[in-house]
Amino acid sequence: MRDVIDDTVLDVRGLKIEATSYPPGEPPRDVVLVQGVSFKLKRGEVLGLIGESGAGKSTIGLSSMAYGRGGVRLSGGQVTLNGRDLLQTDASDLRTVRGREVTYVAQSAAAAFNPAKQLMEQVIETTLSHGLATKAEAEARAVLLFRKLGLPNPETIGKRYPHQVSGGQ
Repeated sequence: MRDVIDDTVLDVRGLKIEATSYPPGEPPRDVVLVQGVSFKLKRGEVLGLIGESGAGKSTIGLSSMAYGRGGVRLSGGQVTLNGRDLLQTDASDLRTVRGREVTYVAQSAAAAFNPAKQLMEQVIETTLSHGLATKAEAEARAVLLFRKLGLPNPETIGKRYPHQVSGGQ
């Protein structure tokens, strides 16, 4: 009998995400934003989440990093990344995981980039903060990426600021 290799990278089971609502003149109350979401992502697979604006796509995506923005909290279920339950992982270990094993790419360029910093600085920031390469190595890899993506002037596009490139770029 052949050994079965589990190539699951991300396993989300029974995800429940909540927030606290503070309606004017009323006491605060907990609101369930996402309930019962489950999916598996295997190495090499791509998963797309679709739905109306406000349906929770970004909130679910951020949960794969055990992150809830703006008072949102992951209150139930399990998020397993590379065999590690992220909801049971302490904050310092999560910092190591985020950016090294999992990252979030915002759907809006305006939300993804700091307008006061050049693109290159932002593209290589995570690589440098995790000590994965020298600045020169990270910049060289970024130029290769820009070239692979078919961006114009891949050697110099990183010197531009976000407002100096089109949304499609």
